Amino acid sequence: MTIDTSHGRRARLDQEAVLQAAEALVDRDGYDALTMTSLAAELDARVSSLYNHVANLEDLRALIQVRAMRTLGEHVRSAAMGHAGADGLRTLSHEFRAYARSNPHRYAALTRPPIDPEAFYAAALTAIEALAVMVRSAGLAEEQLLRTGMSIFAALHGFVSLEVAGYFGDMSGVNTPGVDLDAVYEQVIDGAVTAAVPEAAH
Repeated sequence: MTIDTSHGRRARLDQEAVLQAAEALVDRDGYDALTMTSLAAELDARVSSLYNHVANLEDLRALIQVRAMRTLGEHVRSAAMGHAGADGLRTLSHEFRAYARSNPHRYAALTRPPIDPEAFYAAALTAIEALAVMVRSAGLAEEQLLRTGMSIFAALHGFVSLEVAGYFGDMSGVNTPGVDLDAVYEQVIDGAVTAAVPEAAH
């Protein structure tokens, strides 16, 4: 990230600039590679100057988690608009995977235990409500929403986290001929959705 002005003077840092640089570093090197020293090098700044904008490394990691969660929520909410029930759950599921594949290290960050639970869960409300709308529209009673939403998330996260971590490797290789990861994910979605939606009939 460049922080020099056109006049050759170092631009003034603020929290947004620090956070954007941290996100760029995470995207490139991974969440665990983020340190105040590596971030200072990214910004061509002194480590001490970073503490004018974030309290410490944990505070910075919390900001990354919160923004990643908020962004995921915005993605799934936008994708789910105009859909309902099982169709909406499938659409939401595909957007969930798309976000994780496009932002694997930020996805890994937001699925770690939250550093700032209050801010994190506030940021998660958009994604939670998008999922709840789909589940409600499938006919489930209010008392079933939380359990059903958690089960759907657990199923999707199980596949997606393995995929973005590289666990499946090259599924077109000689050890797994003909395996289509998209088809596998569709099967995961089918299991998650059919486990939720039939309950509406009872």
